[in-house]
Amino acid sequence: MPTHRADAIIVLGTTVNDDGSLPLPARQRVERAAWVYAQGVAPRLIFSGQCGLSRDGPPACSEASAMAAYARSLGVPPHVVLLEEESRDTIGNAYFVARRFLEPNDWSTVRVVTSDFHVPRTAWVFERILGPAYDVSFSPATSELDANVIAARARAEADITTFLMEWIGTVEAGDREAVERLIWEEHPAYAASSVVSYEELRERVEEIARVHRIVETHGLSGNRARLERESEL
Repeated sequence: MPTHRADAIIVLGTTVNDDGSLPLPARQRVERAAWVYAQGVAPRLIFSGQCGLSRDGPPACSEASAMAAYARSLGVPPHVVLLEEESRDTIGNAYFVARRFLEPNDWSTVRVVTSDFHVPRTAWVFERILGPAYDVSFSPATSELDANVIAARARAEADITTFLMEWIGTVEAGDREAVERLIWEEHPAYAASSVVSYEELRERVEEIARVHRIVETHGLSGNRARLERESEL
């Protein structure tokens, strides 16, 4: 029997086209995951994602199922594929994969595949949601984007990470009660009656982005913390 270095490879979803086909970033993630699986890193792949936060209503084809179909076309055996189709953001990816698959099967060592620009934010979120009981490492998919697009993606990731640190930064890593409360009482994608709306979250991220752009434009990096405090809602 082969000795695997991890219990599972987790592949994070991203936007799927309306016809169910995968855009380039999603294909790159699946291709990387298929390669990692072929190296014998783990005996199974978990494709994670329903759709993005901004979508109204469930999609005809989930991100997870679309990625799994592409993986099968690359030669990944169907019996090693698992689907998590509830999550709608990175927080949900970590939470639902853990609750649906990792905890019930006592899987604690995972390798996460996502786009290279997405890794820093994902690492922070997974550490916060899963906690120290899990061994999480990353195998990034190279985005191969134009330099201007990469810069824009990096700025957007910084904006979202700043927001997440503001929103859930007080949650202790792996605090089960706090994480459950976040998902089922506070998060607009999962709570029946959330304390904050998706629109409010988006507005706050946009406000943070404006502050960051002011800092960049005027070279005020040393005053970033002060400017962000002044911009708080």
